[in-house]
Amino acid sequence: MNWVKGLLVLLALLLGYADLVSTNVILNLGLGELNPFMHLAQTWFGVWWLVPKLGLTFLVTWLLWRSNNVYNIALVVAFCSTPVLNNLVVIAGNS
Repeated sequence: MNWVKGLLVLLALLLGYADLVSTNVILNLGLGELNPFMHLAQTWFGVWWLVPKLGLTFLVTWLLWRSNNVYNIALVVAFCSTPVLNNLVVIAGNS
């Protein structure tokens, strides 16, 4: 059970990174951020907006690691995959 939890937490971390990279691609295409919190971070911090994004990703990863319920961890990881999938759809639609 512990290796499943570790794999899911690693996957959550990788999905956070994939969200960051795919968001940068969308921004380079001239489109904007839909998440109001990240849009505010981009407005306030400029190119350093990735600091709060990575901070939030590490916070979620830490909270998942402290959890003992693998099913809830899997649910959060599935939820974390939705922005990445949405970003990929947006990128594919504009390419």
